[in-house]
Amino acid sequence: MPAFASVESTPIPLSRPSAEVGVFRYVPNPLGSSSLESLPNVRVLGIEFREGPDPGLARFLYVFDSNASPSWPRHFQDVLAVDSTVPGVVQNDDRLLVLTFNPDGSTFVLFDGFAQVPELHLTTSVEEVTFVAFGVAVRAWDTQIGGALTRDADKPSTVVDMATDLEVRFNPNGRPNATPTGADAVTKAGRPTFPTFLDPLLIRVPDLRRKWSLPMAARYLCFHENAQESYVANPDPKLIDALLDARSPIQGVSMVPDDPSTYVSTAIDAPDYPATGKAWPEALYDLLSPEGFGMTFRLETTSTGDPSTRLELFRSKDATTTALKDLLLQPEGTTLDPLQTNLGQAHLARDVSRVTNSFVIDSAPVRHEASFILSPGFAIASSDATDADSLSSYGLNHPQFPSLNNNKYRLYVFDETSEGHWDALASALSYQATSLGALLNSESSSLPPVIRRRVPFGELFSTDANSRPLLARLSISTDYAGTKPGLWDGSGTWQAVGGGFELLKDRLGIWINVPNPNGWNIQASRTTGAPYPSGIVKGVEDQAKAGSPRFVLRLTCVIEGDHQSPAVADRRPSSPVTYTVSRRVDARNRYLKQVVAAGSEFNSSSTDVIARDDSADALSEAEALRLAHEAGEVAGQITIPRFTSAYRIGDRIRSILGRNLSLRTNAGAPTIEGEVYPTVVGLTWDFDGQQRTILQLSDHRANPK
Repeated sequence: MPAFASVESTPIPLSRPSAEVGVFRYVPNPLGSSSLESLPNVRVLGIEFREGPDPGLARFLYVFDSNASPSWPRHFQDVLAVDSTVPGVVQNDDRLLVLTFNPDGSTFVLFDGFAQVPELHLTTSVEEVTFVAFGVAVRAWDTQIGGALTRDADKPSTVVDMATDLEVRFNPNGRPNATPTGADAVTKAGRPTFPTFLDPLLIRVPDLRRKWSLPMAARYLCFHENAQESYVANPDPKLIDALLDARSPIQGVSMVPDDPSTYVSTAIDAPDYPATGKAWPEALYDLLSPEGFGMTFRLETTSTGDPSTRLELFRSKDATTTALKDLLLQPEGTTLDPLQTNLGQAHLARDVSRVTNSFVIDSAPVRHEASFILSPGFAIASSDATDADSLSSYGLNHPQFPSLNNNKYRLYVFDETSEGHWDALASALSYQATSLGALLNSESSSLPPVIRRRVPFGELFSTDANSRPLLARLSISTDYAGTKPGLWDGSGTWQAVGGGFELLKDRLGIWINVPNPNGWNIQASRTTGAPYPSGIVKGVEDQAKAGSPRFVLRLTCVIEGDHQSPAVADRRPSSPVTYTVSRRVDARNRYLKQVVAAGSEFNSSSTDVIARDDSADALSEAEALRLAHEAGEVAGQITIPRFTSAYRIGDRIRSILGRNLSLRTNAGAPTIEGEVYPTVVGLTWDFDGQQRTILQLSDHRANPK
């Protein structure tokens, strides 16, 4: 259970004058001085900002003053009418600024946004109209992400992209679909570049497709979807690239996330994420927050006194040392000094209940391409081929076919689950499962393969001369002397089967789908020594008649193993809890390992060939998630009983000075790595009554996927 702490100051005010705050209607003018109209009849009640895709909001109250000028609104009917022309009435979507005034007469912008949602509160004793305004970043929600900006597949390195209605989806099913390195798009000269989309099925030599990483996806969302930057300025592209990575400590070195010499930086792949239909800030946050990154819309004041809002990204869950701040609270019994105390109230929990210090990324089970020798999945008898009538009974339209002969001389199986196959040496059905140990034992040194059905996949990992995946291949031989059924031993004379069969959908094998298997056309061959040069296989007679050259079938396909390629980020000493708390992330659609076995007809070597291995990418994600979630949290609320702009979203709160309380959340620091502190994720300025600044520390929204 989390441990809670409560701090309450004495009711003595902290002796600071209230900040002067005014509300203004604002009309920006990029070419000259902007227009400001004072609204003395409108009072700001509070301003709130939150970490994440939150534009911020402010709450306002109309002041109905009977002593004011008759031209100003005095009653609710004056301000609630949609077509009101009374001076001082704020209409929907009026742009408002809240300003505070510095001692030198300059102004500081506290809020910039658009008015909406007026609300009446009327009783026998109260006549009150309030409304809210949302920060200017709310304009990012006016439109949603539409179609993908896509490049021609025949010229992926030529920077010519077209707007389409295709889905904006990063790394669909784990396939790379970003444009090549060095060929990023740009909205106009001098602006940041960004990747665009390629057909994920595109095959080229060399393969120029890239997987979308987090920085690449962030660049697309910011610099394409927010290209005009009308209301929100995008982050520095160099910051995006440098910030959004996974950082693993170097063995024997104290890791400090601000010091690249103390860690290894690896890219974080974007997940399979469909963004179409979402506002771009929401899509960006969905991608960043699970990996321990935060974002906020930062409001600043320009040198001319105008507001400026920009998107800021930051690391929220590690030992980054930027923006460290302290709280001030004098020791008990000392004379109150506002210069040494700003902490009025605190309700904090040092919470380790949600710590996750180990992550396992579940990738798809390893898949293996191999060549399998099949055996008849039926009993063979010489009487099956005695005359024309018996041979015709195996036709699809014969009355006996559905009930007796639907699989005879058509079903050929590996029999990995001991459901029965024909043993030619014993002239009987065998119910001994065919072993896959020689193929799958490499996945686990201690566990044999599970006896279960293995469904064949029709697309191989081996490719043709144009780098296109080959399809599963069936071949036939009359001189193969190896184990039947079993893994191919490399021997025999083989002829490719050109058709007339289909892969089984529920186990490893094939089914011959021609009208009658005794006239199976496998396509003629001109290869010297081919067993069936004419291309006609008498599938019944060649198996049942004594003296016939009984044939053997070899199927080259892909099957799934029992184990994945492991990607585990184990507990580190910096974790504040004693036990390993592990979580699993299902990434089977993104991370794959594909092996062309030495026993595949398309592998000419004597060892397995790795066609694809995403283990390193999966491990990078596991380490990024661990870094984001291995430390505890100091969560809760801090109240400063006055207005202050000294604290901002994304700041780290290091300590309560005067009470010598460090708010560090990781146990191993500083001997193992840098110190991790809670982050300000919410900021409220309360102007209703006594002015207050309220800080919300690390919350639980950035949860594991």
